[in-house]
Amino acid sequence: MPSAAISCLLKLILVSGTVYTAASGDQLHDRQLQVLGEVVSGPARGRPLTLHLDAALPADVQQAVLEVEAVRRAPRLTMSLSLNHSHGQLSRQEAAAASLPRVASSSSSMLHVVLWFTPQPELLQALWLHCKPRNLLLLNMGSTLGAEVLRAEALIGVEKLVLIGHLFAEAEQDPDALGVYTVLPFSPGGVQLLGLWRRESFGSWKALFPDRFPSFEGYTFHLATWMNDYPYLYRKNKTSFQGTGITIKVLESLSVLLNFSYTLTVEPPELVYAGKVNGSWVGTLGMVYRKEKNFTVHMFYVTLERWKDFDPSAYWSFVDMDVFLLAPQPFPMSTNLLRSFTFIVWATVVTSLAVAMFSCLVLEKTGGARGLARPSAPSVWLQLHRGLVGQSVPALPRAPWQRVFLAVWLPCCLVITTAYTGNLVGILSSPAYPRRLHTLRDLADSGFRYGCNNLILNKTHY
Repeated sequence: MPSAAISCLLKLILVSGTVYTAASGDQLHDRQLQVLGEVVSGPARGRPLTLHLDAALPADVQQAVLEVEAVRRAPRLTMSLSLNHSHGQLSRQEAAAASLPRVASSSSSMLHVVLWFTPQPELLQALWLHCKPRNLLLLNMGSTLGAEVLRAEALIGVEKLVLIGHLFAEAEQDPDALGVYTVLPFSPGGVQLLGLWRRESFGSWKALFPDRFPSFEGYTFHLATWMNDYPYLYRKNKTSFQGTGITIKVLESLSVLLNFSYTLTVEPPELVYAGKVNGSWVGTLGMVYRKEKNFTVHMFYVTLERWKDFDPSAYWSFVDMDVFLLAPQPFPMSTNLLRSFTFIVWATVVTSLAVAMFSCLVLEKTGGARGLARPSAPSVWLQLHRGLVGQSVPALPRAPWQRVFLAVWLPCCLVITTAYTGNLVGILSSPAYPRRLHTLRDLADSGFRYGCNNLILNKTHY
């Protein structure tokens, strides 16, 4: 009888414990799914999503993830993540909604979300090989935190990285507490807790995904280079082991801004830039692939083979545009008479002549001797014009005001005529041409019909 009672009691304890564990697990899943919806509708609002569902997740949990309202409305790609394969398929809900944006999986705008029960670095390695995500959110659906997975080697190249998982330190006060974690690769602090998840605390993209590389903390990067890439990177002289060029100027500026130093390689051991020999990478990319160097700063075309084994930076392009026009004919010689002065100077001279002429007529009318014939306007204009063309006055005026007026007017005429003749000599010594086109704005504002024949070279830094 006692043994039967003890057996029943143990069964009751086991059953109640199982029910409690399942209930607490469902409550934790509900909280994590709620956080996922808040992230998608909050800081990640408007961004395309790629959901990486761990193949170990139960079917009901995967279905619950896809039924989150914010996830259902967002443009997304759903992928199954496992150690054996990683294949992608569009979700049924997405097929009924907007189509997936045409962006690469490694786009700077796309957010990759990994949902799993148990953190596994091997899964992250498979994710990096297939997608090379720029923005990555790890959402732990289990009860274990596994924050140390943030230090996995596969995540070093991820620009924005965050893990949201159960926070045991606050479990007694708040069983549903979830912590937001990240790691600064070059900081000695290791994994950092950004805080408890609260929608108002992480309402923006920058708040949820802080800069992981604010400084390189004096780290020394070893670069795989070949100093024969003029004008970007080349030797100062044939016997020098120091490099110079545009790349060096960029590196010096960045090293001061981001606090790092660097070393260069004079030449790769195989004396080739990059390529495969017998299935193995050689040259500058070979040194990077063998982890002898951190990266290379040479320019390479992005091919599928290179993209699989290396992480290229954002591509940039050269656009060469040449504008060809007939050489303009020089201005006619007759126009040189007017080109000695600008329009403003000519307007000033004409205005001064008119004012002087008007002043003479007024003074003749008010201060002239009575009974004498007053000069007409053409005669006054001729007398004033003599000084502008270098002619002398035939007779000295008798009236005092006329003499004072000439004493002021003639020096002004001397300055004008001297400047005009000096400029005229300079213009006649060399032919003048119309202003040529210097900018695209000049071309757009001109009356020319134009066509564009450009050569675009898309090159990428590794």
